[in-house]
Amino acid sequence: MRNALILVCMLLATRLVAQDCNCTLNFNYTVEKVSKNYAGYNDKVNSSNLKEFNSFTQQLAEKAKTTNNVDTCYVLLRKWTNYFKDQHLRVQLDWRYREKYPEKLGQLNKHFAKFKVLPPPATDTLVNQTSIRQLSSQTLLISLPSFDYAEKKKVDSLIKKYEAELQTSPNWIIDIRGNMGGSDFTYSPFLPYLYTNPMATLASEYWATADNIAIYEQELNNKNLNKDAAGYIANIVSLMKKNIGKFVNPAGSDTALITLNKVYDYPKKVALLIDRNSASSSESFLLLAKQSKKVTVYGENSYGMLDYANYQYFDIPCDAYNLTIPISRSKRLPKNPIDNIGIAPDVRIDNAEKNKIKMIQSRLESANK
Repeated sequence: MRNALILVCMLLATRLVAQDCNCTLNFNYTVEKVSKNYAGYNDKVNSSNLKEFNSFTQQLAEKAKTTNNVDTCYVLLRKWTNYFKDQHLRVQLDWRYREKYPEKLGQLNKHFAKFKVLPPPATDTLVNQTSIRQLSSQTLLISLPSFDYAEKKKVDSLIKKYEAELQTSPNWIIDIRGNMGGSDFTYSPFLPYLYTNPMATLASEYWATADNIAIYEQELNNKNLNKDAAGYIANIVSLMKKNIGKFVNPAGSDTALITLNKVYDYPKKVALLIDRNSASSSESFLLLAKQSKKVTVYGENSYGMLDYANYQYFDIPCDAYNLTIPISRSKRLPKNPIDNIGIAPDVRIDNAEKNKIKMIQSRLESANK
């Protein structure tokens, strides 16, 4: 009996990594959920490519019938979602599966063509903790490696702790290299310090479907959701319910102006440092910050992952996978796309530069003399 219990426990513990997934079931689920709920689907599948797309989908569907292997099916699923060339839309291996087989992700990803070809990356060692540090009497370094909503409390705490330094340091360097995004609420406390003139932001519109409504209604049950975020989501849900099968714009207009009644004396100059892995809400922050007369952007082009956003997790049948689908579309489209292009810096820094922070600090402080 004891051996039987041990065997059951072992089976439960390894169910995720030992399972065979019904590939047809997961493929059909992915195709159905993406076609119904992805905000970019009708932009990217239309009369000009419908025949080619249907043929491509059918070919992969036939291959899905021949396998229940987790890895082989993952390659098929990713090849299908990669058709849309949107990094927010993806099937990915669950973290537990990657933890069990750390070598597999790199091996499997060799099957996929890159969306864009880039020169060799920098070899910089990046800060992995949200922090504020005084580099000199003139310059403050603000490191923001993530805009994940969980970082917001830390950001708020640091702004309070370093309030005196923030309001007296003439130069700021804001480092968002490697910041793959998160929530706009996380970076918003810095905007008043950067503000010099009204900042225009183009709204996002949300694709109204039963699934997208259900996901946001579930999010409203999150006890960690602050009042502003809850109100915003509740408004989206209300609009969606009245407009199924249409886009809804919670902002009420295509362009919104952020107008504040105060311009801070400090900082005088802000260097915003970006790289190829500054993505998503980092790029939202970048688009706003660039409008300030205080801000100069340094580095290389950002990632380019912002046209279709507010991705949500969908419950794909196989536990070895995660499926994320963006449910909003920027009103920048179709005139000003960013996906797979990125946002260019004002001052391009060669990736061979070993100490970008020091170089920028020297430039800022020399200008003060």
